[in-house]
Amino acid sequence: MADTTEFTGTQQTQQGTGLIPQAGQFLSNVQQIANQPSVQRSLPAVIAVVVLALGLFVYSLLQQPERTTLYASLPDSEKSKVQDALKNLGVDVSLDPTTGEILVPVEDYHRSRISLAAQGLPSSAPDGYSTLTDLPMGSSRSVELMRLKQTQEIELAKSIREIEGVISARVHLALPEKSVFVRNQLPPTASVFVQLPNGRSMASGQVNAIIHLVSSSIPNMTKEDVTVIDQNGKLLSKSLDDPDSMLNDAQLEHRVKLENIYRSRITSLVTPIVGPGNVSTQVNIDIDFTKSEITEEIVDPDGTALRSEQSTLDLTTDLPAKGIPGAVSNTAPTEAELSQTPVAGDSQGQIRNRSSSDIKNYEVSKRIATTMAPSTKIIKINAAVLLRSPKTIDPETGLEISQPLSDEKIEEIKQLITSAVGIDEERGDKLTVSSAPFISTLEGVEVTWHEIPLIKNLIKQLITISILAIVALGVIRPLLSRMLVPVGAGVAGEVVSGMDDDIDLDTIEVKEGESLEDIKAKLKPKKQAISAEMLDTANTYDDKVAVIRMIVQDESGRVSNVFKNMIQRDMN
Repeated sequence: MADTTEFTGTQQTQQGTGLIPQAGQFLSNVQQIANQPSVQRSLPAVIAVVVLALGLFVYSLLQQPERTTLYASLPDSEKSKVQDALKNLGVDVSLDPTTGEILVPVEDYHRSRISLAAQGLPSSAPDGYSTLTDLPMGSSRSVELMRLKQTQEIELAKSIREIEGVISARVHLALPEKSVFVRNQLPPTASVFVQLPNGRSMASGQVNAIIHLVSSSIPNMTKEDVTVIDQNGKLLSKSLDDPDSMLNDAQLEHRVKLENIYRSRITSLVTPIVGPGNVSTQVNIDIDFTKSEITEEIVDPDGTALRSEQSTLDLTTDLPAKGIPGAVSNTAPTEAELSQTPVAGDSQGQIRNRSSSDIKNYEVSKRIATTMAPSTKIIKINAAVLLRSPKTIDPETGLEISQPLSDEKIEEIKQLITSAVGIDEERGDKLTVSSAPFISTLEGVEVTWHEIPLIKNLIKQLITISILAIVALGVIRPLLSRMLVPVGAGVAGEVVSGMDDDIDLDTIEVKEGESLEDIKAKLKPKKQAISAEMLDTANTYDDKVAVIRMIVQDESGRVSNVFKNMIQRDMN
């Protein structure tokens, strides 16, 4: 027990209470660890790993990231604007020294284009004629044709982009080669791709304008050979000679316009009664767009009309002989001469026969009428009106509750809507008015704790750390323990020289009953203390024996006292 007390006091004396003794003790511990043979043997490998890591780090810093072209064929003014905008965003932008194209890192490509699009950059499309100016001398005919085609596509896309509502446009031309044979000559075609804002559509007039623009810019291209599509894959161009398609669009537009008119009437009528935002209206109108033409012929049996009239008068007379006597003059007249009407004033002739006839043609009265029925006849109107239930305070609970409107109030509103819209029940029209509470705010779906993004990320990090800890403790540490040779394992029983050979005589105490061996043990220079790492790494029998020998050599006096106490305890 005395030895234990003495050791504890010595330990407290060595530790001290100030900062300087603690720092000295820390440095001494570091020095002891550094002087271990295993550490000294592994020091070159550690230095090599550290140097390699530093080299890789420096190489990654000096290595230029992979770059890609952001925009090509931009004017110099646009290049400066784009470059300044990207620098403000913190993007490492640069210019190609040979082509002058704007280059950005690959990982920043999409972010840069999105950020520039939000700022409206680039504001101008690339100049298509620049491709012709850069055409090298001696180029083949095919190359010239391809450059010319590219120029036409760029310029047409630039013109289409100027149309209101078009964000971007691309034009693809299919220009067949000219042939000397007329039969083999194919007409040119074009395809136009336009990008529209979300929720926007292009009017038919704008589509027709694009078709006319492209067809007029390319020789021998007809309007039917131009196709226009949007970013959703919807075909915008239709045959200009197709009346059905044009009629369908007009019919749909007319129906939507008419429904909006009816809806606005109902909303403006009911809003002063229930308040703004407390009414929701939907109207569905069935319209008959069938065109019909009716032609009818009406006959009036009581009415007649003179269509034509013809009158005829026949007279026959005898004329006396006249002229110079002779054979010719005394010849009797012919029948044709007898049928002639006598000359007025000639009283010498005698009428032999007189006949007359009148012919009148009459037509029955009739009337032909052509009637064209209207092409926008309303067949049926279906209207639904939803009113917000007013909120009241429950006197029993004091909570705010929704009270539906009374039947009298709903019937009154229904009569007003019927008169304003023109609901005809005989025609089959239907009007529905109801009252229900409105949801002011949508309640979100409850998410469990393990589905929260923060918790998910934390769990992923913990799993990663756990896997790394398992690999480090289960794989790397045993390998290092076997690679590093423990102190004293080289030669069994080898004594490791101590660090400090100086002995402080003032701290040595000689007590009663101590033998000469105990005093010698105290006077011996202190050896290096046995660390816990040595005890853990002693796996073989020889290593354990070596460690025990080191302990006996370092603490021989204490070991002998332990054996003495054990012998005395056994004797008692």
